Amino acid sequence: MNKKNTKPQNIKSIKNFKIFMYIELISSILFSLFSISFHADASLISFPIALSFTALAVYFAYFLMLKKGDGSRVFGVLKIIQYLPFVLLLAFIVRRVGKQPTAFWYDLISVLLWCIIFVFSMILSYCMNDKRIDRLEVNWVIPPKKMKLIGIEKLIFEIVDWIDAFVQAVFMVLLLQIFILQLYVIPSESMVPTFLIKDRVAVSKLNCGPKFPLTDVGLPDLTKYERGDIVVLRNPHYMIDRKSEVKTVTSQLLYMLTFTKVNLNRDENGELKADPLVKRIAGIAGEQLVMQDGVLYSRTKDNDTFTPVKADEKYACWDLSKINKKLYSRVERYPLSQIEFDSRRSNLGKVISSASEQYQVMLDFEEKRRNYDLFVAEFEARRLVSELKLLVDEEKVSGVFEQPNMEVYNLFSNVQSITVDILSKKGGIDWFEKIMTSWIDNKSSAKDLYSESNFKLNVMSKICFGNLAVRYAKLLNDNVSSSLWKSDAVLEENMELASTLVWYIQYLLDSRNMPVFPANDSNGNPQYIPDNCYFMMGDNRFNSLDLRHSIDYENALLSKYDSSSVEYLSIMEPKYINKKLIIGKTMFRFWPIDRPMKIQ
Repeated sequence: MNKKNTKPQNIKSIKNFKIFMYIELISSILFSLFSISFHADASLISFPIALSFTALAVYFAYFLMLKKGDGSRVFGVLKIIQYLPFVLLLAFIVRRVGKQPTAFWYDLISVLLWCIIFVFSMILSYCMNDKRIDRLEVNWVIPPKKMKLIGIEKLIFEIVDWIDAFVQAVFMVLLLQIFILQLYVIPSESMVPTFLIKDRVAVSKLNCGPKFPLTDVGLPDLTKYERGDIVVLRNPHYMIDRKSEVKTVTSQLLYMLTFTKVNLNRDENGELKADPLVKRIAGIAGEQLVMQDGVLYSRTKDNDTFTPVKADEKYACWDLSKINKKLYSRVERYPLSQIEFDSRRSNLGKVISSASEQYQVMLDFEEKRRNYDLFVAEFEARRLVSELKLLVDEEKVSGVFEQPNMEVYNLFSNVQSITVDILSKKGGIDWFEKIMTSWIDNKSSAKDLYSESNFKLNVMSKICFGNLAVRYAKLLNDNVSSSLWKSDAVLEENMELASTLVWYIQYLLDSRNMPVFPANDSNGNPQYIPDNCYFMMGDNRFNSLDLRHSIDYENALLSKYDSSSVEYLSIMEPKYINKKLIIGKTMFRFWPIDRPMKIQ
C-alpha cells in the first residue's frame, strides 16, 4: 500500500486506536489477575473465565490484528471486545460468590478496571464500525473485507447476528437496571389505588447510590427523600447477609440470562420472595410515630405532642369502595368484604357494598371503644365476679382448674367449656376473679393513644367474656335446655359483640393501628427515627405487609398494663430502614397506557 497517500488524520486515528486497544487489553489482564481466588469454592471459577476470554482478546486483537496487520480479523476482534466487559462482569460476580468476602480496596480496584474496560470497549467498537474502519486501512497487511454472503450462509449469518444483538441487549439492560433505570412490575395490591397488580413503573436508580453487585463500591446516594415519596426498597423481613445477597444477585443474573424463565429468588419454603418492595415513605428522621384508628401521628424533639400527619391522610387508603370507580373491576381483593367474588366477578357490586358496610361497622366499633367508660366497666367486672361466685356449688367442686389459652378467639370459642370448668373445678372462680379485675389498678394510669385503646379493647373483651360466662352458668344451674340457648337474648347480644371483638382484634388491629415507634427507652424517654433512616407503609393499609409488620404471627398481650391480659396473634413489629436499603425511586407509571402517571 502506498504510504505517501496516508492522510494525517488516518495516522492519528491509527495511533489512537492502538493506544485504546493497549489500554483495553492491559486493563483486562490486570482485571483477570484480580479475579484469582485461593478459596476452595465457586470463586475459583472466576479466574479461568476472565483469563480465557482475556487471552482470546490478546491473541486476536494484539498478535493477529495489531502485530501482524491481519485486517480479516476485525469482525472477530470487534465481537470479542464487545463481549469482554460482560464476560468480565460475570467473572467479577463469580469471584464474590465464594464464602469469603473481598476487601473494599480490592473491590474498588476491580471496579475501576472494569469501568476502564467498559468505556474503551465502547470506544473501540465505535472505531471498528463499518463506517469508520476505512480510517484504519493503511496499516493492514491483509485489509479488512466486508463479507459477501448469499443463500444459506447469509441466512445463518443473519440469525447469528440477531442472536448476538439480542444477547448484547440483555447485558446492556442488565447494566441499565443495576445502575440507571429499572422497569418494575407491581406484584401485589399493597399500593392501591396508586398502583394495581401488573402495573409497570420506571424506577430511577442512578441518584439512589447504585452499587456493583456484592460490593459496597458504587455511586453516592444523592437523593433527598421526603415523606410521600414512593421508593423501591430491599425487604427487611428477609435476612440480608452475604449468603442471601449472593443468592439474590445470582438469581437476578440467571433471571436475565434465561429471559425471565428461571427465577431462583425464593425463600426456604420455595415461595418467590417479595423482594424488593414498593412502598411510600411515611416517617422521616427525627420523628417518633404512633398510629391509632387509621390516623398517623408524629412528634419531634421540638414538639413533644403527637399531632396528626396531614400528608399521610392524603395517601392512606382504608375504604376501597371510595376509590375511583373506574378501578373497581381491576382490584382483585377488597379486604373488608364478607362476600367472595364468584367465578366471573359478576357480583362486583355486592362485594364493594359489603366492604363499605364493614368499614362503617369498624368505624362504629372504634367510636364505641373510644367512648368506653372504664369506671362503669370496673363496676360491671365486680358485679360479674359476685354473681358467678353465687353460682358455684363448693360441694360439687372437684379436680384442679387449668388456666385456658388467653388468645381472644380461643377464649370466646371455648367460653361454654371454660364456664363448666369454673363451676366444677377448684381454683376456677379464683381465676375468673383474677382475670376480671387484674386491670383495675391501672385503669387511670397515663397511657399513649395506642396503649389506651388496646387497654380498653382488653377490658371490653373481658367484660364480654364475663357476661357470657355468667349467663351460661345461670342457664346450666337452671337446667335450661341447650336447644333454647340460641334464642337467649343475653347470649345473642354478647356473642355478637364477641364476634366483633375477635374480628377487630385478630384481623384489623395490626393494620389499623401501630404502637409508639421507635418505642420509648426504659426510662420513658422518647426515641426518634435516626438520621438517614425512614419508615414506609403501603397505601392500601389493610392489604400491605410493610414496615409495620413481621412475617410470622406470634402470641402477644393485648395490653401491657394488665398482668392477665387477653392475647391475640400479632405480626406487629415496626421497623425503620437505613437509606442504603432503598434501591430506587419511582418516576412514572407507563403501563397500562390508559393510566399513565408521573409519580409526585
